Amino acid sequence: MRIENVLDDMVDMIKADTYFSNIRVIKAYPCSTAPTHLADETIAIGIDKISFSSMSVDESSREGDIAVFIDIFIPLKLSSSRASDILSGLCRCFRDLHVLSVRADRMTVHVDTAAYLLRTVFTFNNEIEVV
Repeated sequence: MRIENVLDDMVDMIKADTYFSNIRVIKAYPCSTAPTHLADETIAIGIDKISFSSMSVDESSREGDIAVFIDIFIPLKLSSSRASDILSGLCRCFRDLHVLSVRADRMTVHVDTAAYLLRTVFTFNNEIEVV
């Protein structure tokens, strides 16, 4: 995995899956004005944590973990159960990656966007390329 490409690669993987064709997928904190209320289901993705080290002494290869948060927003007009459906779809989408763990927090209501929010974190372990 290349650190500078990991989010773009994951967004591309999600968008390539037809299950997500009606779901907006964005990198978190884009350089734009935030919407006040979401009209569509939205997935926001960003880096949560990265830790890696050399694979052995005098070795330039590195191995480690990359944790990526994926916030799932469901407009209040839709059923909150859609969040678990979307989470299942994400797990299926990333099945070929080296997934160490998946964590989902308690669902909340995000008042600013008038949406249910399910915060998740996917942690991957792989060789990490740093340029």
